[in-house]
Amino acid sequence: MPPSPPRSRPANASLSKSEMSNSAASSSTLEVTFNEDVGRVISGRYEILGVIGEGGMGVVFEAHDIQVDRKVAIKLVRRECLQDSKFIIRFRRELEVTAQLRHPSTIRVFEHGECEDGRPYMVMELLTGQSLSERLEQGRIPEIQALQFAKQIAESLSEAHENGIFHRDLKPDNIFIETVGVSTVVKVLDFGIAGGVDALKLTRAGEVFGTPQYMSPEQCNGQDLDHRTDVYSLGCILYEMLEGKPPFSAESPMATMLKHVRAKVPTPRNASPVTAKLLQFALRKDRTKRIQTAGRFAELIGQAIGAARAAEEGRTVHVPDLAGPSMHTGPFASVPSTSRQQAAGVPGFVPPPTGNPNLILAVGVGVIGLLAILVWVMTRSGADPVPEPTVDSKLPVEVSPEGLPKNRATIRANIEAANVQVDGVFQCRTPCEITVPVGDNRPHEIRLSKDGYIDVVQNWRPLTVTDPPPLLPDLKPIAPVVEVKTSKKGR
Repeated sequence: MPPSPPRSRPANASLSKSEMSNSAASSSTLEVTFNEDVGRVISGRYEILGVIGEGGMGVVFEAHDIQVDRKVAIKLVRRECLQDSKFIIRFRRELEVTAQLRHPSTIRVFEHGECEDGRPYMVMELLTGQSLSERLEQGRIPEIQALQFAKQIAESLSEAHENGIFHRDLKPDNIFIETVGVSTVVKVLDFGIAGGVDALKLTRAGEVFGTPQYMSPEQCNGQDLDHRTDVYSLGCILYEMLEGKPPFSAESPMATMLKHVRAKVPTPRNASPVTAKLLQFALRKDRTKRIQTAGRFAELIGQAIGAARAAEEGRTVHVPDLAGPSMHTGPFASVPSTSRQQAAGVPGFVPPPTGNPNLILAVGVGVIGLLAILVWVMTRSGADPVPEPTVDSKLPVEVSPEGLPKNRATIRANIEAANVQVDGVFQCRTPCEITVPVGDNRPHEIRLSKDGYIDVVQNWRPLTVTDPPPLLPDLKPIAPVVEVKTSKKGR
């Protein structure tokens, strides 16, 4: 739970008992419980001064560290949660997880222990500033600043992922913007449900953690998660910083989650072509085709910052290769492309060189010299012209799907009238026949979908027109009961 600036006057240690009673008359029972801790000294060192905020796992107080004379934030487990053993295990895991991390963009944990009444606590740095959700209430964020924020978040996540930890609940409420001198530092908070091998053991089958607007498709489907779920969530946050709203939102959490699984991402209107392409990679629904690591995401964001600055200043824009050899692009809803024709509209754009100019010049000179020698030899000897080289028919040749033979296969599913898509294009409803080109040397994606069921995806590259279709798993219903963490304004 992130420490955030109090939205109202925090409880004060100097309040009398009568004042506390008057305050309690207009407060909830939980707030009374919070105020009971104000004025206490924990472990003979931390004097609690007031309430900063509260979350699902505990309460965060502002405190004075008597030993080193500094203000800190202390997170205490709620008293009513002491009987929940799984809850306590998760809180202690948060202590262990956050204490391992040292990146400047991850909140620092100084110490942790237990109060006299057995409640675990952890002592963190006290941040001053505002959460990203509070900043977004003021409007969208300029592109370069949004990219700089996202880069710091990606770097923090990269360190966590390297330690076998993934966040699983990344959202604007869990990101804090702090001004330190002339610098702005972004902090990632609340690793309370951070994932990993140990965390998965604490999750019951069918439980889904996260906040719907920022959940990855695999998270919405209740599948096993890895670090790439954080890459998708950060993509959603970057999109919201640029556009002022998340890519997907609906009237209910379930409807929002279904959009993450099936709907195309709306076109970003306030992003340069390079940043739009970056979002395209980050928000791939198939995690194997997404940006694969937070470290790579941070690197690509850095390149996007350079391109955005160059365009803003009217300098030459070199469009970076965001894909790389192992990346695949995915469809936005009419996302602006970064092709040479479209990128030519960027001020100062010059197509990047396709190779080393010195090497190209040297090769050209060598070829001209070789041709001159061949002409001289043929002139001197009267030899027949050098025959044209033959093409090795075994080499792969790129071909167009038009004119290729087609494999016509019948697709069946355990559910009638399931939608069948081939390479993202709807073809029919089961049971039905699809056509797939043969001989184009690439796999084709077959997707089965139906409302209320988890999509099934299988790749197929038929080698002949008689190859049978791949065996498709059964469509399974989405779990009817979903535990969803919703963001709370009172923190």
